[in-house]
Amino acid sequence: MARRNIIALVIILALFGLSLWTVLPTKGEKFLGMRLGLDLVGGVHLVYQAQFPEGATGEEKARAMDRALETIQNRIDKYGVTEPVIHGEGGERIVVQLPGFTDIEAAKSLVEQTGFLDFRQVELNEEGNPVYLSDYLENARTEFFNEDVAGTRIFVGEKANEEYYPIAFLDKDEEGNLRFTDEAGNPIDLEEVERRVEEVLSKPEPGLPALLSWIPARGDDGTQLTGDLLDKAAPGIIEKATGSEYQIDIEWNEEGGIIFDQIAKRIYDSGAYGSPQRSLGIFLDSVLISSPQILESQYQGKGSITGNFTMDEVTRLANLLTSGALPMPLEKPPLYEEKVSATLGADFIDMSLMAGLIGIILVMLFMLVYYRLPGLLASLALIFYGVLVLAVFKLWPGGGVTLTLAGLGGFVLSIGMAVDANVLIFERMKEELRIGRTLGAAIEAGFNRAWTAIRDSNVTTFIVCGVLYWLGSSIVASAPVMGFALTLFIGVAVSMFTAIVVTRTLLRLFVGTRLAKRRSLFTVYSGKK
Repeated sequence: MARRNIIALVIILALFGLSLWTVLPTKGEKFLGMRLGLDLVGGVHLVYQAQFPEGATGEEKARAMDRALETIQNRIDKYGVTEPVIHGEGGERIVVQLPGFTDIEAAKSLVEQTGFLDFRQVELNEEGNPVYLSDYLENARTEFFNEDVAGTRIFVGEKANEEYYPIAFLDKDEEGNLRFTDEAGNPIDLEEVERRVEEVLSKPEPGLPALLSWIPARGDDGTQLTGDLLDKAAPGIIEKATGSEYQIDIEWNEEGGIIFDQIAKRIYDSGAYGSPQRSLGIFLDSVLISSPQILESQYQGKGSITGNFTMDEVTRLANLLTSGALPMPLEKPPLYEEKVSATLGADFIDMSLMAGLIGIILVMLFMLVYYRLPGLLASLALIFYGVLVLAVFKLWPGGGVTLTLAGLGGFVLSIGMAVDANVLIFERMKEELRIGRTLGAAIEAGFNRAWTAIRDSNVTTFIVCGVLYWLGSSIVASAPVMGFALTLFIGVAVSMFTAIVVTRTLLRLFVGTRLAKRRSLFTVYSGKK
């Protein structure tokens, strides 16, 4: 028994060390680096109702929701919002939470705008060679290399997250002069453009599409190839002797098929396989998401994008190809919109920390005064409990638990419930000591007899948490309800472990020692009748 107890103690200490390492911040993060809800850090909370076509099946709705979430995520990522929360709710609602984004009208515009999917080819000079950004800089060009193709030139940088982000745009001002701009259309001076070029070239492998001049891909009549002409994009699988290969199967509408074949023939004839001029650039909101090689001169309205893809990658790329615009309209105004100031959120955090600290101190004082040595051990277990719960919050799937004010309330409540289990156990122990049992026998009997009551009370709490979470998912302003339910569930689950395992292990350390004979350390009952 002693050996098993030592092993259990070592495991508990190791778990405590790992939890403490997980919880402690390394760069001065706020509230131990936890992901905080909008009511604590400020920001914008929007809930939209999706409008699906009449008769849409469940599968069609699910796929449309995935595409919509992917589109909105791509738009928001470009604005540098820290840890946005974007997810579907109830199958027909989209929840968007933007911490630190306090302009609610700008947030609504960002979500509601129509994304733009377009296809581009590499600009060629008179010799048929690809044009790079450096060619415009070195030659001090006053005209495009290919004046036959109108439209803005896009230059992308190094690869990031499987995509190439724009570093500069080249277009003409009102007087017809060439000018470099950023994504918002603001002019960029040549020194800044050159600095960005040097930064890209300093990378070990900038990538084939980097710094190329990407021009709009147009048909013979000048019509630009965009996502509006794309009919369908879906993941596909090719079975070969070497194994399965994944690709994206695409289909154009009638007009798109004609234009795409015209562009494909022009690109196919422009260079050898593997050269930049054989690439077709796929851009979503000016971000290059793929640049497959054109392998045939005619596709008859259908084609495929091949590469060294995984199934997850082709699914994601298929979603991106069909998510240039939202797949379904969103009801306006939103079902729910809220803006929370960062000042109010900071006050909430301070008050929550103070409430939690006061609560823990009072609980520990009560346990020490009333239960003496077991109360001290329960207090130590409570410290372990708090660190372990916070570690679970940070490691929870999906980037961690998003702590709202209600969620913090659930955590503080679970602290009291964690001690409640110890109260049941210690009262049982006192009864066993009164009838003359040894400390070891009293500990084992106390835990065994209290377990059924602890189990039943916590199971009912789990059921309540499940009901609250389910009900919360069906209402618009769901974050407080769901946050409370989730943190309380985690807290109660961890409390069962700390009460039954940690406190029990610590108490067993005193069995067989001189302290075990001093009943006054374990109960106010003196042992005399």
